[in-house]
Order: sequence, then C-alpha cells, then structure tokens
Amino acid sequence: MKKSDLMKVDVKLLTIFCAVAKEGSISRAAARMDVSQPLISHALDRLRLVFGDPLFVRAGRGIAPTERALALAPEVSEILDRLETLVSPEPLELEQMTTRFCLEAQDYERQLIAPGLLDRFLNEAPQAKLRLISSGRNYLDRLRMRESDVVVTPLPPPDQLDIHSTTLFEDCAKCFFDPNVISEDEVRENFGTLPHATVRFSMSGTPFEERIFEQHGIERQLSVEVPSFEALPPLMRGSQLIAILPARIAHGLFREFAHIEPPCPFPPVQFKMIWHKATHHSPSQRWFRGAVRQAVEQIA
Repeated sequence: MKKSDLMKVDVKLLTIFCAVAKEGSISRAAARMDVSQPLISHALDRLRLVFGDPLFVRAGRGIAPTERALALAPEVSEILDRLETLVSPEPLELEQMTTRFCLEAQDYERQLIAPGLLDRFLNEAPQAKLRLISSGRNYLDRLRMRESDVVVTPLPPPDQLDIHSTTLFEDCAKCFFDPNVISEDEVRENFGTLPHATVRFSMSGTPFEERIFEQHGIERQLSVEVPSFEALPPLMRGSQLIAILPARIAHGLFREFAHIEPPCPFPPVQFKMIWHKATHHSPSQRWFRGAVRQAVEQIA
C-alpha cells in the first residue's frame, strides 16, 4: 500500500471493515452500525482499492473474507482499540497514584483545608504527595508552569482565557478574643479602646477591616500588625488583644478563642479556587479539586 493510499483510510472505514468481518454480512454490519447497506458497500469498494484485494467475496447467500482480510482483521481491531484508548482516559487508580499535587494559599486557607485534604490523601491515595505553599502575586505564572495545581484566594481571579475558577466557600467576619482574659460584654463595651491586632500580608494597601470601620465612623486602637494569621494566637493568648478575623478560623488556629459579632456589618468574602485549563480535564486533577472542596464542606 502506498503512502498516498494510506491517507484515504479513516477510522470510519476501519470500523466498517471490522463490522463486516465480525458479522460476515453486509446487511448485518449495516444494522450493527445503524447505517445503510449502500454506505457499507461503498466503504468496502474504497478499502478494496486501498489494499488491492477483494477482502470479502460472495459465498452462497453471504460473504466470506479473503486470506488478506483474515490477516488484516486482528491488526485493524487492535488499531481501533488503541485509538479508543487514546481518546478515553484510563480509569483513575487512586491507590497506585504517585502524583505530587500543589495547593497554593495563605495560612488561613491552608489551615482550614489541609487537615481534611490530608485525610483524603492518606485514605484514598496514600502514595500521592501533597505540597502546600504560600500564595503570591505571580500565582498565574506558577499555574501555567505547572508549579502549582490549585490556588485558593479571596482575591478576584483575572479574566484570562486559560484560567478556570469557581467559588469554593464564603466566610464572614467575627471579633476574636481570649475568654480567659476578657468577657463578651467587655469586648462590646470597650471595642474602641481595647488593643486591636490585624493581619497585613504586605506593606501596601489597608487592612480590609480598616476600610469597613472608616465607612461606619468607628475608631479603634490598632496596637499590632502581623504578616500572617499563624502569628496572632501566641500574641493574643493571655492578653486583651482583639482581632477581626474570618469566622471559619475558629475551627483551626483560633479554636481556643471566643468570638462575637463585630460592631458593624461586614460583607461576606468569597474564596475562589483557581486552576489552569491544561489540568481542567485531567482525572487526577479533578479528583484533587474535588478533595479540596470536600475538605471545606466537611467543616460546618
């Protein structure tokens, strides 16, 4: 067969060849594929020209394969099976999966997600690896370079064609304090004079709660700024420091602390899960994104 003849063969022709070979009948092959008999006959004529062989000849009321067709049948069937494997992803075998997944987020999101996520890894994919890193401004580059797989952030995702995102969870603000030092009533009555702590990830910008207080004309005594949520508990424990923080943090870093509603309403904050389109259809990455979501949903 010449190379030019090879270009005339497509998957549909090979599928018809296999159907005729298995059924031993043009009419039954047509019924099997839900096409007309003339279409089957025309396809066989094209294949005869390509392979230079009759392939199927009349035998009584039916047809019989030639020696060439008998030799071709297992080869063509294997080719079709391999093509089907290419377009159909292999089933995901979690117990054998050794992929390293990377979640990029700040410490609040990490401490919220990591325990449940790790539990899912250990129980379902014990050979897979989990890496947690702090998110930064260049997370789009890391997603595109496959250095990160999923980013969780409260910042609005950029409108980029190669970036996917969805709302992962929503949180509201609470006022946290050490109940062994001050009471709820004391916090309410002395909110403006008690020392406040806040998280400030960079020197640029204003803490989100500061803008809300300004809008409502509330003044406070800001005493300490820290670069992460993890730095707050040791400072607040045993002190009168109070802090406006996401409510779900009470399930992790601040489980020893009490909290009340702040003196003015705060809009809820949506946290997004972001990933690159290159991993959008990957079975393992879809499992990973599902595991991240489940880790959040299991926290009331």
